[in-house]
Amino acid sequence: MTTWPEACFVGGDPVLDFVNTAGGRTKARDAERLNRFADALEWAHACGVLDRAERDQLVARADRDPVESERALDELREQREALHAFLLAGVEGVECDAAVRQRVHSDITAAHREAELSERFLAQPAWVVDITAAGARLLSRRLALAAARLLASDRRAELNVCGRCSWLFLDPSPTRRRRWCSMATCGNRAKAQRHQKR
Repeated sequence: MTTWPEACFVGGDPVLDFVNTAGGRTKARDAERLNRFADALEWAHACGVLDRAERDQLVARADRDPVESERALDELREQREALHAFLLAGVEGVECDAAVRQRVHSDITAAHREAELSERFLAQPAWVVDITAAGARLLSRRLALAAARLLASDRRAELNVCGRCSWLFLDPSPTRRRRWCSMATCGNRAKAQRHQKR
C-alpha cells in the first residue's frame, strides 16, 4: 500500500495535493500513487478529506464490492488528470482542451447535485456530501466540491507549478517567486544538477 509522508502534502490545498498524487521527477506524470482504491482512501484520511469512520466504511464497502471500488478508482484518476490539465492550463495561460474543461465542469456539477446545504457553514464547507448519497464516489464528490471552492476563491491567483516536476501548489508570498514544489526534493535536485553542470 502507498504511504503518505508529509512530503506528499506540499500543495497548500487538498485539491492540489490530490492532483499531486501522480507525477515523478520530471514534467511527465509517470508515477502513479493511487494504485488501489485503498491508497486513495488512506490519502484522503491523511489529508482530512475523509474522517476515520468514513474511511473504514469505504474500505468495508470495497471489500464487499471490488468491482464498484475499481470503477470508482478509475473515475477518480480520470477526474484528477482532467483537473490537473485544467489548472495547469490556467497557470500557464494557455487554452485548455474543451473536453478537459467539460470533464471538470461535469465533476463539479455532479457533486453539487448530490450535495446538501449545511447549516454548520461556519465550521465546515457550506455544501457537503455524505456517504449515503455518494457511496464509493464520496471522495470524488468531495474533491469536486473542494475544486469548486478553490476556483471561486481569491487563492486561485496563488496557483503555481513546480519548475521541475508537474506538481501544483499555492504560493501566497508577496513576490510569488516560489519555484519548486519543495526545496527538499525538486529544489535540491535542481541545485545538484546546476552543480554538476558547473
